[in-house]
Amino acid sequence: MYSSESKTKKPWSKKRIIIIVCIAVVLTALAVVYFRANPKWKAAKLTVEPSGKSYGIQHIDPKGMTVQTRIKTPDGYKRVSVDEGSFGEYLRDYKLLPDGSELPVYDGTTMSAADAAAIFDISLGDDGYQQCADSIIRLYSDYYYETKQFDKISFMFSNGDVCRYDRWRKGGRMFVFGSVSFELPAAFPDDSEQQYRNYLKEVMNYAGTLSLQKESKVIDSDELQIGDIICNDSHVVMIVDMAVNEKGEKCYLIGQSFIPAVCFHIIADRDGKQATPWFTQERLDRESFKLGDYIFKKENIRRWKDGF
Repeated sequence: MYSSESKTKKPWSKKRIIIIVCIAVVLTALAVVYFRANPKWKAAKLTVEPSGKSYGIQHIDPKGMTVQTRIKTPDGYKRVSVDEGSFGEYLRDYKLLPDGSELPVYDGTTMSAADAAAIFDISLGDDGYQQCADSIIRLYSDYYYETKQFDKISFMFSNGDVCRYDRWRKGGRMFVFGSVSFELPAAFPDDSEQQYRNYLKEVMNYAGTLSLQKESKVIDSDELQIGDIICNDSHVVMIVDMAVNEKGEKCYLIGQSFIPAVCFHIIADRDGKQATPWFTQERLDRESFKLGDYIFKKENIRRWKDGF
């Protein structure tokens, strides 16, 4: 008799190998589907600290903690009227970081804020997606979410397909493979705030300046309203507020984020003798004009969907 130790193990059969490989492929595919169907948004740990510098921006009340109370209008100008509960009122009442704060970056560092007249007290995801277009999508979406207009939370991906929150909260999920995407019922219904943030993470991953262009139309500069955007292929900014004088001349507060993802902030115009957060209508009437570090053209002035 031979002991068990002396027996030679039989090699796996071809059929057994095929079955194991198939099981591994199926389990891998299920894992991919699960993680693709369940993106997890997590707030970044931001650093908020004073810059210790004075950037000399006029029309600023350091004690004000909202857009409306922090940024005063130029002499002779009044803010345009906005409806109660409107996007304009939402932005005017948006909480700001203390005046003079450095610009928080998603990775916990800070940047010089010389061109930031006021910084929104807004969270960032720890993945770094919340850049220029993403920050505007975030503000549009948060406004609709907080006013319970859930059916209006809908954004186009850069490939032209649409991701709708009202379908997401019911379990629908978008699967993207290159330039192709499709929706599948791949999750349980969930209307929690965490799931809403997960939805936004998915949108930010696949939307951008190109998708905002596809969802918007070109308008004349004299049609500008709060919530309108100025968008080219590489950058986008948003009209945060407006003021007008007795002559009908307008000026605008303009906000942005950029790469790396930083808190949304209002840009300071430094082309004059003294910096100001207000950009004149005359500036935006030019064939091309500079906002912050970016050059735009008249045809970049756009209205997202039907505006606000």
